[in-house]
Formats: sequence, structure tokens, C-alpha cells
Amino acid sequence: MIPRKYLEKLRQEMAGRLLEAGDPGYDQSLVIDNGRIDLRPGVVAMCVNPQDVATAYKFAIEHEMPFTVRGGGHSAAGYCLNQGGMVIDLTSMTAKRLDLGRQVVWCETGNRWRDLYLFLQATNTGLIPIGGGCPTVGIPGFMLGGGISFVSRSYGLSVDNLLSIDLVTPDGKLRTISAESKSKEDKDLWWACRGGGGGNFGIAVAFELRVHQPNTPTMLCGQIRYPIEYAQEVLGFYNEWIEKAPDSLAVYGYMGKVALPAHPDTLVNTVGLTPIFNGNSREGMDLIAPILKFPNIFINLYDMTLPDFEIFNGLLTVVAGNSAYIRSGFMAPKSFTPSCIDVLTGSMTTAPSSSSLLVWTHMGGKVTEVSKTDTAFWHRDARFLWEVKAIWPHANPDQSVENVNWAYKLGEGMAPHSIGAYCNYIDPLLHDWPQEFYGDNYAELCRIKESVDPDHHFRFQQAIGSPFNPDGAYPPNQAPLYRTFLV
Repeated sequence: MIPRKYLEKLRQEMAGRLLEAGDPGYDQSLVIDNGRIDLRPGVVAMCVNPQDVATAYKFAIEHEMPFTVRGGGHSAAGYCLNQGGMVIDLTSMTAKRLDLGRQVVWCETGNRWRDLYLFLQATNTGLIPIGGGCPTVGIPGFMLGGGISFVSRSYGLSVDNLLSIDLVTPDGKLRTISAESKSKEDKDLWWACRGGGGGNFGIAVAFELRVHQPNTPTMLCGQIRYPIEYAQEVLGFYNEWIEKAPDSLAVYGYMGKVALPAHPDTLVNTVGLTPIFNGNSREGMDLIAPILKFPNIFINLYDMTLPDFEIFNGLLTVVAGNSAYIRSGFMAPKSFTPSCIDVLTGSMTTAPSSSSLLVWTHMGGKVTEVSKTDTAFWHRDARFLWEVKAIWPHANPDQSVENVNWAYKLGEGMAPHSIGAYCNYIDPLLHDWPQEFYGDNYAELCRIKESVDPDHHFRFQQAIGSPFNPDGAYPPNQAPLYRTFLV
């Protein structure tokens, strides 16, 4: 228990608010996308500027208070919260500005991608960031883990378009790191923060991002849903056809239940494709024509700006306060084999919850043009990234074991078809997670972590260097899903 006088001193030193249980705004500050997480910190430092962040961080270290950092609150495992410690909350830090001459946006890390999309739309420049397909995702966690966008095939990962980071480092200093950094430590941090995951090397308080003028003001975007019975035919064709796609075309995937257009109360299992073409819609229609020939439930095609589509389409995958457990896996080119498709269809048609879904990201293109060791993001050679979300009503916690076991088993079934996992979909039940998330870059990440944070101030259950490793048994021990720190 921190003596009251010290908390009052911290409250006076901050420009923002310090919240405790019972204070107005405290309960709201704990609301994150995944409603399964029920952790109540001792205090929440609602920071409004970088100095607040540094002040709160130093207080936590001085008083040996466990702390976590909350950006957008989309942490798959809820690691942005903790029980009894401090949450350093960035959500009030939403300043942003555009340098039109350089085509660069500077933004604080309390912004979510929707904030940045609307900000850029208001400039009437047509410029787009390499941002998240889910508009409510926070910028910092997305960026620090690598950041895969609908237009990454055209422009690379989000971190490939990152120009600088303002970072409160483990020594409590505010530094700006970039490709121009001179010191060995800052160069190491610059490398590690581009794919090494959030919560490991400091607290990012602002980013400079390169923004792009897309090939055309609007793009061809769509949602196509086929009956699940045609999965082998559709995905067997997609597996080969997509290898010939230009970098300007990305075709994502979906599996889950949808309502029949004429019978909205009837949900059916589907497999879906989501095309996004960075170019003229007529050319895009010609490119995607082959995937329109299969029997379908609906085909919805749009000619709209990318930010509009991201805001519209991304809301389909939010957990929105329900309970969830998330697993992921990167896949090599041509990995949608008949046995892989069988795993997916067999799993998705037996999901215990009708809200559960699986999506995959289409990678390649410019993502592969950067070496696996030029940044901390290892999985440059992947073609797809699947993500399953087991989602069940928050009001029914008794359904947790069944739904978690289902998604876990799906992940184990996909293991032969996967080449790693994504740290942004961090999974507390994943066996050998350091190798799965970071590949051969993990040893260098550990070296940098030990150098810049020798006292391990930045720690959580799956922090870089943590000895934690689930045993991989089925059914899994689910205890790690309900904690932040390794005990």
C-alpha cells in the first residue's frame, strides 16, 4: 500500500488526473475491447503529456509499484491492465499534426487509427497512413509489433513507414530515436521497437509516420461470402491464384457465421474473401473477376476511400466488451492446402459460440523487400496471417473454458500449416512463444532488453526475456489468461 501522502504528491505533480477506485472515471478507464479481462489497478495515471508519463513511470519505479501502459486498450491478453498496481494511461494524449511538404504525420500515442483516419480526411489531401484495419485499435501497440495494413503489399509494414519515436526509456528519460540516432543504445532501441512488441523497451509517447498518396483517390473494396460447403473449391483456387496478384491488390479472408440477406434471423457458416485494390475500380474488377464466379451468399463491392472502408469493415471484428481469447499464426505461400482447409472448416463449423470468427491477412509485396533482420519483425516471408477470435457473451463466464479450449485446439490443428505467430495477437497459452513471435531475432531482442533495462522494470508475463513458457498440453491450463505478471 502506497502511503496517501505520496499519492497526493504525485497527483500534484501531474497535469493529468490520478484515479483511484471510487473516483469518477476510474471504472471507465478499465474498459478495454476484451471484456474477459477483469483487473483493477490501484491507481490509473491519466497522462496528458510526455512529462506526465515520465513522472508516473518514475513514481512506479521509486515505490516498486508494478505498472502497465494502456494505449488503445485492444491488448489481446489484457496486458495493458494489472491487479493492484499502476496503469499509465495514454488515451488523453491525442495531439497530431501533418507536415504536408514531407508527407509526414506526427501523432501522440493516445490516438486510435480512427482518429488519424478522420484527421487526414479533414485535410482533403487524400493521404493515408499505413494503419490498422480495425479503426478502434490504438496506434502504439499496433506499431511496436510491426503493423500489417490493407495496403502493406503496396507500402510495407507500419514500422517500415515509421520515421521516429519519442520514447520514455527505462532510465526515465524522454528520447527521440530514429534511423539518424547516433548512440549504440538508441540505435538498438530503434531496431527493437520496430517489431519487438509493446511494453518491452519503454513507453512510446509520439510517432512520426510517413503517409502516402494512394494510386487513386478511392479504391475497390469488398466483402464476399460463400457457403462453407465451397471452402475447398474457393480456397483451393485462391491458394494458387493469389500468388499472381500484383502488389496493389490484397485479398484478405474470413470464416464465421453471417446472416442471410433475405432472412436476417438465420445465421449460416461461411468462408469469405475481402479484396482491397489500390487503384482504379474498373481495373480492380478485372483482377478479382475470377473469385466472383463461385456460388456465393452475397458480393458487396464498394468504391470508397481506404479510411472509409477501414472504419466500415473493421468494426466486424471488434470484441466490443464481450469475452474473447485470440490465437494467430503466420503461413507460408500456398499454405491453404486441402488438409489446412479441412482444419479450418471443421473447427469453424463446430464453434461453441456463433460470434466466434477467423480472419486472415494477405501479406507479401513490399513487406518482403525488407530483410528479416533489418527490423525486429521476423516474419517477412509469410504470405498470410490467420487470427481466430473465440468470442462469447461477457455475461456468461461459465462458457469460458469451452470457448478457450475450442480456439486453442484450432490453433494446435493449424500448427503444421503455420510458421510462427504474431506478437500483436499475444497469446498467454502459446508454447515456445519467444520463437513463435520473434524467430531468430529473439536473442538480439534479449540482448538489447538486458542492456537498456537491466533491472527489468518493463516486465509482464510474456515480456522479452521472461522465463514463462506454457507446456502446450491439451486441455490447456487457463490460469495465464487471468494475470498480467508472472507469479
